[in-house]
Order: sequence, then C-alpha cells, then structure tokens
Amino acid sequence: MERPSDDAARTLLGLPMAYVLPATDVMISEARRIVETNLALARELGPHQLPSPIWERKGSRACVRLVTLPAAFAQRYFTGGGALVLGKDRVRTLVAELMPWMAEDPAGPAVALEDTLEVWTTDGAPLRELESPYGGHYKLLSLMLADFARKADAGLDTLDWIASLGLPIEEFRDDDDPDADAIAERMEARVDAMWAAEDAWLEAAAPRP
Repeated sequence: MERPSDDAARTLLGLPMAYVLPATDVMISEARRIVETNLALARELGPHQLPSPIWERKGSRACVRLVTLPAAFAQRYFTGGGALVLGKDRVRTLVAELMPWMAEDPAGPAVALEDTLEVWTTDGAPLRELESPYGGHYKLLSLMLADFARKADAGLDTLDWIASLGLPIEEFRDDDDPDADAIAERMEARVDAMWAAEDAWLEAAAPRP
C-alpha cells in the first residue's frame, strides 16, 4: 500500500478530523472491554463463524462484521497465542500508550495495519451491532489489539511488533536487545512466515474442483 493522504488514512482508521484521544488510563480500560466483548461474542457465535475483532461505526453505535474464515484464524485473536497476549495487562497498556503515536501520523499506521484490517474485513458481511456507543478511536484501538494478537500468535515479540508498525525501535529497545536493524530483519522474516501460514490455511479451506 502506498502512503495515503492524512484524510484517506483517517477514513481507513475511522479517526475523525481533529479528534482528541481520551486519557491513556481510559483507553486501557476500553481495550480490556473491547477484548472481553469480542471474546464473549465469539463464544456466542460458536466455531463456524467469527466476529471481526475490529470495531466499526453503525450510526451512533459500535458494530463488528461477522466473517467467514478457516477455523485456524481463531487462534490469531480468540484462542491460542492471540488470546494469551490479549489477556495480559501490559499488552493492553502498551497498545493504549502507543495510540497517540499512531493518531499523530495516521498515514503510517494506515500502511502498517492495512493487512490485518483486510484479514478481518469481508465486504458485504453482516454487521452485529454492539451495546456500546461508538467512540472515534475505537476502530484504531481495536485494530491495534487485533494486529498485536495476530502477530504474537505468529511468533513476533513486542519489539518485532513495534518495528512492524514503523515506529522508531530505538525508542523502545534496551541496551541488551538486538540492534534496530537486526530486529527489523527478524520481524520481516516472521511476518513472511505468518503470511505463508495464513495462505496455507486459506488454500486448505478452498473448495476443491
């Protein structure tokens, strides 16, 4: 994806113009609520359909798409490594703390997060309205949570994930961590492996002629 204009990026991420994010502690609480709501909805729907973990707007309320994907994709958020990392307070805190970085330059996250958005977005999929009113940052917050969960399940660690967002890794690494170039190289290899695994799931689930 080529770098979009700020207006196009805001549209993709659901961020209204001149939107002011709430305080970090509020977003930490909202991140927990988003995850818990998504997991509860997945349990309600059962194994044959998944809710997209990405919250969108329907009128004044939040909603999610009901998507049809191979069952293995559930581990990218609802089970397995995805659910494991989303259950950690420090993960939800990190996501909330990074929100201002992402909202300040929306074109960057639009490029970095587009792939995860496409995984969980099916055009024409039925929408499930949620009880929650919609907040202007909910799509970006829920998308970041989904991206972290997907990549963690695929074997990326926290520094890999931050590098995959295009953020300056030197701001986050400790002295005993690999250097930024090594982290970027490792991240790219792990993302390639993630894509290969997901392509294999899709191919195995495709109808045979």
